[in-house]
Amino acid sequence: MKNTAGFLKVSVFILLSTSLLSSCFLFNKNKGGVSSTTGMAYGNSKDTLSFTPFDTKNLPNPPGMVFIQGGRTVLGSFEEDLLGTRDNIERTVTVNSFYMDETEVTNKDWKEYVFYQFNPIPLSLGKEISIVDDPASPFLPPTTSHNGQTLKDLIPNDSVWSSDFSFNDVYSENYYSNPGYNNRPVVGITWRQAVDYCKWRTDFVNYITISQLPLEDLPDAYKLEFYDPDGTLQILGSAAGGNSSTGGGELTPQALDDLQQDQIAFINANKKLFIERGIYLPEFRLPNEAEWEYAAKATIGTQYLDENEEYGRIYPWDGRGVRNPYGKRRGELLANFKRGRGDYAGIAGNINNDGDVIPRDVGGYEPNDFGLFNMAGNVSEWVNDTYRPLSFQAVDDLNPVRKDGTADGEQLYGWEGDRTDFRSLINDRAKVYKGGSWKDVAYWMSPGTRRFLDQDKATNTIGFRCAMISIGFESKAGGGGGGIFGGKK
Repeated sequence: MKNTAGFLKVSVFILLSTSLLSSCFLFNKNKGGVSSTTGMAYGNSKDTLSFTPFDTKNLPNPPGMVFIQGGRTVLGSFEEDLLGTRDNIERTVTVNSFYMDETEVTNKDWKEYVFYQFNPIPLSLGKEISIVDDPASPFLPPTTSHNGQTLKDLIPNDSVWSSDFSFNDVYSENYYSNPGYNNRPVVGITWRQAVDYCKWRTDFVNYITISQLPLEDLPDAYKLEFYDPDGTLQILGSAAGGNSSTGGGELTPQALDDLQQDQIAFINANKKLFIERGIYLPEFRLPNEAEWEYAAKATIGTQYLDENEEYGRIYPWDGRGVRNPYGKRRGELLANFKRGRGDYAGIAGNINNDGDVIPRDVGGYEPNDFGLFNMAGNVSEWVNDTYRPLSFQAVDDLNPVRKDGTADGEQLYGWEGDRTDFRSLINDRAKVYKGGSWKDVAYWMSPGTRRFLDQDKATNTIGFRCAMISIGFESKAGGGGGGIFGGKK
């Protein structure tokens, strides 16, 4: 018996010891020390022989965005189908977590985009390098932008405000150009212009992120392309980059601009090298229609304990009305929209007069339960989807999107050859826009309603905001994104 007891004690001791060692071994994986499957020690940025599992510790939350936790939802129009289109029937889908701009892109944001299409990014290259303009050949912004367009191609179309029967022409000169409208949502831009902005924002934000990292964190190919072995920029030793009259520690603005565009082009051509190191944010893009509708409805605020929704939502807020039913702001309108024929603002001097005859500054009115502002009213917003009336039947039920006319070609809508007897407005250029605007009645503020417009058309009622897929765990939500207003007040 004694021998048996002793044997059991030793066995238990060995078992516990093994369990503890195994636990420590597994936990080391999370610390980046030792592989839990091979026992091999992980390397670091200075170790070129060992495998190094990179992490995302260097990635910031995307600026200006808030985290949208994904989940199951019911998409579709909960309003009466006034036009009889039957193009957004209710159905259950799941949307992945993502980020979305807290507000619409503003005139000020667009002016920044236009500026940096013709000018270098003012980033420090180190204390030993200074940017000095050459008096003999001062820097002048080129006539062609970095993405190959002219200034006229980039700025919003001011003529969207012009009318032969109104005095709104004054906004043609002022709405985009006057600093007093800087924080109003940009309008007069096409779907393709919005896509170009997203591409620029992706390049710009990632270039800033990468440029501020230590040299040792960058891919070897990038360092070989732009840096000497001692860590100095190669361009400083070239005749084109350095200022020979003042020494090799100076760059002209033109040389800096050329260098930055070469670096951005290299990053885009070798994107995977940066992605695998966790130092490249996913692309900024237009939200999919399902993402936009899910984010606008924000049913996260209607959840009950057992995952049931206590009630649905017609608008991005509770209730069937468009006025605040609670507290000190009871009776105030919850969005900027057209109340009725000829009524854009209400009667002067009354609490119900919001004074917003045209789009107002972003961030006005209460945000929805995701912390997003103006998801109803103010301006409608472009989304990524190509319009088809029966998209709800064709798209997947996980992250649904219609990218083009696949399985529902434009020839079915009259766009076949030189056909002239019938041709509808629906083709592969028709892009969806969502949400009501300052010029729409309340019906269009329901997130389930949908309309479309040609991708090269612009109006004074359509703007946009960007989205980005969320990479990694939900703990990213703890950062709260880079929102401007900080959600609900």
